[in-house]
Amino acid sequence: MQSTFLRTWWNQPHSYESVVSYLGLHGALAPYRLAASLSTFSYGLGAAALLFLTDSPPTSAIGRSIFVVAIVSTLVVGVAWLKAPWPSKRVSLMFAAYSDIGVTLVLLSYGSPQTVFVALAMLAANSVYVQLFHSPRVMALHLLWAGTAVTLFFVLILLSPDSDHGLAIAQLVVLVPITFMGPTFFQYLLLKLQVQAQAANFDPLTQVRNRRGLDEALPVYFLGATDVSVMVVDVDRFKSINDRFGHHQGDAALQLVARRLTTDGVLVARVGGEEFAVVTKSAETEALALAEKYRCAAHSADDSAPLTVSIGVAHCTYPISEDIGFDVVELTTLLLRRADAAMYEAKQQGGNQVVVAGSTPRSDWTPSGSET
Repeated sequence: MQSTFLRTWWNQPHSYESVVSYLGLHGALAPYRLAASLSTFSYGLGAAALLFLTDSPPTSAIGRSIFVVAIVSTLVVGVAWLKAPWPSKRVSLMFAAYSDIGVTLVLLSYGSPQTVFVALAMLAANSVYVQLFHSPRVMALHLLWAGTAVTLFFVLILLSPDSDHGLAIAQLVVLVPITFMGPTFFQYLLLKLQVQAQAANFDPLTQVRNRRGLDEALPVYFLGATDVSVMVVDVDRFKSINDRFGHHQGDAALQLVARRLTTDGVLVARVGGEEFAVVTKSAETEALALAEKYRCAAHSADDSAPLTVSIGVAHCTYPISEDIGFDVVELTTLLLRRADAAMYEAKQQGGNQVVVAGSTPRSDWTPSGSET
């Protein structure tokens, strides 16, 4: 079980942009920005206290220089957290590395490893940032650095003839759970929460997103986009499939449609019983071509239950459209309503058709029968 968890943890997909977007949507970025800024300032104040207020401050020129650089840089970085835009993934990784390396170098430059040994617990505070915003692999690198730092200080203490080895062991006993066990357990809980959150965003039958999952994915998906195109795809005569072949075959038909809709670069969600939504960053002509591809792919002579779909398409430019502003969730909801109306128009025309909102139906053939 432990090996399974470790494999799952190590391979857990992670998106820095998704985390930032999620926290931003729920109003959590502002308080975390403040917390990061205050933590950075406190690191600088701690370095200043070691340099100016202790009885045995570092005396070497290199040691004092490292302290001065640390104090000044924490002021700059702390102000940046308050005033600058939220950092990109690359800058965020640089901040994590800066925090780990800075804490270790400052404490190492103090010149008395045993005096500052317990202060390595500050690396555990860095763990919280890495766990929240970066992947398990980045977390593993952070823990490797923390383990190396703790080992280095412990060895330096043991090699010093004036050190208290018993005290060093006691300090190590305190450091290990704070620096390693705590962050590892927190990472385990975070992984559990992520798995549960992902499960809540996906339809258990078809394994595509549900409406909640679609809304959660939209803000990150449309970063830098200039077009929004949505499709509403409805299975034609789905009730007759259930009545003729049984509900188990109806479920299989929905799973098959979901697989045929799932292509690279699009968001697919099941938004109703036999109704799916497809969201793309395509221009209208590209979206129409994709819809035609979906319509043709829905039917196969090898299917045990014959399948056709009716598709409605709606498009607009993004982010400036319909006075919606930059709320892509609201904009997509509006387009889904238009695409839904176009889909019903396609069904009224006999099904197995693609209709663009405000346009006329397009089809190669119309199946017989009045049920749509």
